Amino acid sequence: MDYLIYGLAEYVVNLSYGDLPETAVEAGKQVILDSYGNLVFGRYCETSEKILKYAELSDFGMKKEKSASFIGEEEIFTDCETAVFAHTMMARCADLDDGYRHAMGHPGSGLVPLLLTMAQQYKKDGKEMITSVVAAYDIYARLGEAVNPYMYRERGFDATGVCGAVAAAALISKIIGADAERTKNAMGIASLFTGGLIEYQNDGTSGKIMCGGWAALTGIRAVRLASCGFTGPDAALEGKYGFFQAFKGTSGHCETDHVMSNLGKDFKITEIYFKRHACQRGLHAVLDAILELRESYALTPELVKTIDIRTSSFVHRLSNPFPRTAVGAQASAQFTSAVALKYGRMDSETLIVNSFNDNEIQSLVKRITVTKDDEVEEYLDKNPTHFCAAKVILETYSGCIYKKWVPVPLGDVETPFNWDMLKVKFDHLVAGTPGEKTKNEKYALLKNLEKVSDISAVFRL
Repeated sequence: MDYLIYGLAEYVVNLSYGDLPETAVEAGKQVILDSYGNLVFGRYCETSEKILKYAELSDFGMKKEKSASFIGEEEIFTDCETAVFAHTMMARCADLDDGYRHAMGHPGSGLVPLLLTMAQQYKKDGKEMITSVVAAYDIYARLGEAVNPYMYRERGFDATGVCGAVAAAALISKIIGADAERTKNAMGIASLFTGGLIEYQNDGTSGKIMCGGWAALTGIRAVRLASCGFTGPDAALEGKYGFFQAFKGTSGHCETDHVMSNLGKDFKITEIYFKRHACQRGLHAVLDAILELRESYALTPELVKTIDIRTSSFVHRLSNPFPRTAVGAQASAQFTSAVALKYGRMDSETLIVNSFNDNEIQSLVKRITVTKDDEVEEYLDKNPTHFCAAKVILETYSGCIYKKWVPVPLGDVETPFNWDMLKVKFDHLVAGTPGEKTKNEKYALLKNLEKVSDISAVFRL
């Protein structure tokens, strides 16, 4: 019973709503609201056509029980796995889903759509949903803290998939009321078959939106196998050939002492960040700096001679002035900076797509450089979780030089979003969709989720 997987399973099984402080309850509701807004956006964005095609083809002619609701204007049912995978992809499309910087991943887009589907399937009320998502985020965050930032920076593994599968198994186990042994086995099985690589960042291909869904499906199958009596290893995490050994960085860094530290007292969900910009998180400090300079000095593209983004090697890898796809643009320091300077925001896939043929944007990206800066690199070495840190130096044609240093972007634990800010973001995400008509009702429902007995209404827009 000294194995970590047992301790985590006991925590998941025994956690009750009454154990949660108000901060954890509020954070639980906030991550559900934020991910739901992303999901509604993704249901009607440009990429949704491909996702819906996937959903239609997913059974390959095989008959499956169509018991899971598919979000939309009408009540449509599909099988559980298809609903979960499609919804997780939709929740990632906007690139505005939540994250946990110490794990360097995005738990919400994978775990919350899974939560919504499972809660409807098993008729769980709001308190049970909040408790389940708090437990799952803790599993995700604590595993991610152990292996990152080195797993991501040195090996290219995506915590959204790696940690997400084990967290998904924990979430489902909690929802179905599994005992500690079955939960331990489910999490152990999931740990054996988890993964996810970030190579898609280099060419803007589609892998980004699939990672959370793959993790969720791994969690579903792991719980199903555990329910049939299949077992996961006792040393699934710390074993010689276990999770930590497999995913630690090439430098050998792996810090496991904190995995159980203050478990049940410090709830990691209270440290989740919410995104302001629809792009790779590593660029958010850069964009915060540019938007602040833009507002402070009334800057427009025609006034700007050069912009030098000074940052670490971690952000420098996102130097790509002429991306070919929307996903590629969301990982381009120059492109996102040009869009932000021109429009005063970088919060929309549509805005990105429309900017590809914008001559002013194309001209501006040629005047933006990304430079590796020794001071920023040194700062990152001392503060490895501040991986977004950047200094922006902007020169105008009139000879003015403006500088801005941003170590941590808005929306993180140092500068958190409140309910009002999340409402503005939620309204933006659902604008132009059928969900816009009922946005206030859906917001009120999720803000008061602990009083809700039936979650079905969120699937009907």
